[in-house]
Amino acid sequence: MFEKAKWIWMSDSPRPDEYADFFVDFDFDGSPVKMLIAAETEYLVSLNGKVILHGQYAGYPNEKYYDEDDITSFCAKGKNSMTITVRYEGIDTFTHIKDGAGVIFSITSGDKQIAYSSEKTLSAPSIDYVPYVNRLITKQLGSSPTMTSSKGSSVPSPKPSVEAKISYNFKKRPIVRTEDLPPVSARKFLLGGRTMYDLGCEECGYIYLKVKCSKDTMVKVAYSEHIADAYVKYLVGPRNFSVDFYCTEGENRFVQYFVRMAGRYLEIHCKDDIEVIDVGVIPCLYPLTEKNIPAELDPIERRIYEVSVRTLRLCMHTHYEDCPWREQSMYVVDSRNQMLCGYYAFEESDFQRESLIFMSKGRRPDGMFEITCPAVDTPAIPFFSVMYPVAVCEYVEHTGDTSIIPIVMSAMCNMMDRLYSWIDGTGLITNQPKPYWNFYEWSYGNEGKKGFGDAGTHDLVINCAFVFANEHLKKLCKIANEKAPDYDTESMRKAIVKNFYDKDTDLYFNCIEGDKTYGELGNAFAMLIGLGTKTTLSALKRELPETPLVPATLSMIAYVYDVILKEDPEFGKKFILDDIRRNYYFMLSRGATSFWEILEGHYGFHEAGSLCHGWSAMPVYYYNKLILGN
Repeated sequence: MFEKAKWIWMSDSPRPDEYADFFVDFDFDGSPVKMLIAAETEYLVSLNGKVILHGQYAGYPNEKYYDEDDITSFCAKGKNSMTITVRYEGIDTFTHIKDGAGVIFSITSGDKQIAYSSEKTLSAPSIDYVPYVNRLITKQLGSSPTMTSSKGSSVPSPKPSVEAKISYNFKKRPIVRTEDLPPVSARKFLLGGRTMYDLGCEECGYIYLKVKCSKDTMVKVAYSEHIADAYVKYLVGPRNFSVDFYCTEGENRFVQYFVRMAGRYLEIHCKDDIEVIDVGVIPCLYPLTEKNIPAELDPIERRIYEVSVRTLRLCMHTHYEDCPWREQSMYVVDSRNQMLCGYYAFEESDFQRESLIFMSKGRRPDGMFEITCPAVDTPAIPFFSVMYPVAVCEYVEHTGDTSIIPIVMSAMCNMMDRLYSWIDGTGLITNQPKPYWNFYEWSYGNEGKKGFGDAGTHDLVINCAFVFANEHLKKLCKIANEKAPDYDTESMRKAIVKNFYDKDTDLYFNCIEGDKTYGELGNAFAMLIGLGTKTTLSALKRELPETPLVPATLSMIAYVYDVILKEDPEFGKKFILDDIRRNYYFMLSRGATSFWEILEGHYGFHEAGSLCHGWSAMPVYYYNKLILGN
């Protein structure tokens, strides 16, 4: 594969937020030229002064992913000069696991390896980036690169590289690369005496800046999904959504390729007078074939559908993302919604398959899934883990691809075994202490008490969800002709009724301990496993104002919809379509160009609510199911 190539770095003592340039020369005689490359953490390849490749597929410490690209069309006859710029972030986030700094590459022409990484490869600190700043955007997303103008800079003398100690267990990137689209120049406007810039809609990609300065200065480009108090709100609690550029006198041009930004509005901060020639974003999307929008939709439904598909695409890059602005992280439950919609929105399904396989590798030593992947030592969510077999089963049902089952079977069974081992004398799965976060959704009673939940307490949703997931796991075992694990879910059903059922209201409450709260999510899950009564259904249909349930949020409302649709199809169709119209037109009427994390919009989570969230694209699924009968 890489033949003689080795992992290398410019020194044997890398530090977080370090940037290195690696220099490669080779001759081109017209034969096809292929490049293989992998890096920790991100790479940018320039050939003869032009950027040709960028973007690492993040892996695990014991499994690295490489890219293979035909670069023939970028080569010039004769000598070619390549610079590979690598950023080592050096911290654990919700999207990367720190595993040392390094790059490995091989360039072949025909059958001959004409260049490769080794100790002889010359390298030097990059002159385009300011190292060791270590300023976080968010703790989930990681740190922001700081760029500097290299105009007039003295180039450090390149030195031979050293071998880096990184795994040689390689897999090829399992999906195609993302695509950079034509730049979107932001429109300048004034508000409250301040100059801001509007991209026209929610975008996700790479910030570029062209600016003329009268002297050396620092320019900050702030970005946000909304404007608050007449400025681009880029500081939200400890979060800092901005990129810094150190400029020299005269014209400066930058493109920041190492971290994607997302949002709609930009604002430039500088203590000195500057002329902004252009600022904007190079959008980055995963290439997909969108299916035709159903002709049966009315104008409002059509717009809801279009924005839902746009939301999905903004949350797909190297893997599914909860949101492109704040985290860019792949959660099981968020991804389940996105996968389900994707079967109807797009022709392809390889993204679902490879994301499911990738998730199966992101497990803790006890078999539970990390909160996101790739990540390590995170506050894992048991409910998110237990929904993994559901997502796998839905993939098989929608695609007919059963080959995935043996690949992920052990991950599913080990996780389910661990959850089942947490059953105590009540016959119920009991909540675990930190690092487990007993979270279900962002609604009262389901958000995880005290941040991580009280160890030894018992929640309705995780117990119902285990029974629900086991039904899907048994389906998969039957398809694969494997013996299903022997979990006594009938006894669990009885324990759920005994401990959570309230005879006075005919409803199920969220938690045995503490104040009784009744939620749509918990009662929906109870009905999904065959419990509940007509009264429970009526409460979910919102027909009992005297016994209101805590409403399910955009992330979890699908389980409520599914119960109502199953038990009362005629009523369910109208209920779901009306509820979608009410909630999603509300967002559209307030200028949404992508759909929000919660209906409170940016006001949620102390003004950190995302205005583009993949789990909120569910109208795509229900319009196909209810209007088209798919």
